[in-house]
Amino acid sequence: MHARPRFTGIVAALALAAGGLLATAPAATASASAQAALNCSARLITGSGGHRGADITCSGSSFTGVIDCKRNDTGYVYRHFGNRVPSGGTSTVWCDLNATVIQAYGTPS
Repeated sequence: MHARPRFTGIVAALALAAGGLLATAPAATASASAQAALNCSARLITGSGGHRGADITCSGSSFTGVIDCKRNDTGYVYRHFGNRVPSGGTSTVWCDLNATVIQAYGTPS
């Protein structure tokens, strides 16, 4: 007689766990589709002081420009973020002096 309540409890626990897993799946899918919908192009630029950067233009959603920079003297790689802009806008991002842009892209924001 004690087996039936235990079995019911196990089934209920499994149903709750499965429901929790299903509830998180759409959020992950939405995030991946938002990144896939972003279409970007980048134009490398040089500032008046010789620093390097990029103008990043994207369509599909609001975004923030991102560049990965590499120091010429040490080889250190780091990331800088530009301004957040609406779809179709341009985000300008700069590296520090004595560094070059190794990658430029936009990320949904």
